[in-house]
Amino acid sequence: MASAARLTLITATALLAAAAAAAPAQAAAVHADFTPRAVIGANLARGADGAEHTLMCPPEENVLGGGFTVSAPAGRTLAEPASDLITSRPTADATGWIVAVRKSLEPTAHEAAIPADLSIQAVCTEGEVSPGA
Repeated sequence: MASAARLTLITATALLAAAAAAAPAQAAAVHADFTPRAVIGANLARGADGAEHTLMCPPEENVLGGGFTVSAPAGRTLAEPASDLITSRPTADATGWIVAVRKSLEPTAHEAAIPADLSIQAVCTEGEVSPGA
């Protein structure tokens, strides 16, 4: 007949083994919820105007980071010097990315310098609204 202490040890060992076996499945589930993915916003014609522009993550997702691209439409070139980055940050509730950048196109004979085009990118989580919630 087994002693009470030996049964307790066997039960504790079995529980630890069950928890260890379940841990990878739980880790995989958590990892799947927070798999980052790129969200690329539409090209904002003349969007490098110094004003704040926001790209939101899909519903029920959080932003992990973001950035932007400044470009010139076909037939135009970007003016020198480099862009003036005003802000590049998450929204207050971390569901989107805000960018404000100032960059002009080279003036032409028929048109003065105008703001360059702007595209915002964000890296968003899939699933959970807030990590750890």
